[in-house]
Amino acid sequence: MTADLSPSQYEVFARYYDAFTCASDYEAWTTAILELAESHGLAGTALLDLACGTGKSFLPFLRRGFRVTGCDSSPAMLAEASLKAPDTTLVRADLRELTMLGRFDLVTCFDDSLNYLRDDEELLASFQGMAANLARSGLAVFDLNTLRAYRTTFARDAVSESDGVLFAWRGESTEDAAPGCLAAAEIEVFAPAGDGLYERVTTRHEQRHFPVVGVVELLGDAGLDCVAVHGVLDDGSLVEGPNDERHLKSLFIARHAKGGVRP
Repeated sequence: MTADLSPSQYEVFARYYDAFTCASDYEAWTTAILELAESHGLAGTALLDLACGTGKSFLPFLRRGFRVTGCDSSPAMLAEASLKAPDTTLVRADLRELTMLGRFDLVTCFDDSLNYLRDDEELLASFQGMAANLARSGLAVFDLNTLRAYRTTFARDAVSESDGVLFAWRGESTEDAAPGCLAAAEIEVFAPAGDGLYERVTTRHEQRHFPVVGVVELLGDAGLDCVAVHGVLDDGSLVEGPNDERHLKSLFIARHAKGGVRP
């Protein structure tokens, strides 16, 4: 996705996404998410995974017996997901214009996908889409990048390699980025193309920082109560109490406000 949710950046990046995110432990993340969700009353196994990408975020839920519907704006990312989970329902949809796909016990949106939204209006529209698809007693769980992420990760350059593919990350933010900032990073991919040659693919990713207080208010405007916010440490583990300048991400859990769910 780009800042306007055009899938073009991920259309060319999709085949490299799994290699780029190879260090992410989705199994441990899913275990932590489910333990937290169950502590807040999660009872069913119908999952809607928004911005599901190549399917890495929902595969651990499938292995735990969940009935999954995946949703993404990029056809190429969905094509990768379908190779991993051919029997899973996959839907192409814009987060800001999400129609009712069903009533789900758990609605998730991970990997800072919501940070690609441009402003509060678009974030509110996404929350309204979550609410429309959430079962009466269901939970919405999502993460957002913190200010620290834009003052560090998005303000630095880095190089990594996976399966022979080289990734060059070039952050365009600053170490004194302000709350609510717009940040960007460019990712260059150098992939073997045979005969000693390499294919070069460049994508640019723009994101918006959304302060916790504003996110909670927008959830309320969408008819959702924020029941918990946790900080995400560098190793992916969760701690109580978010800190925008110490943690890389914040994890939110929300449910329908009392009397707010439609029949």
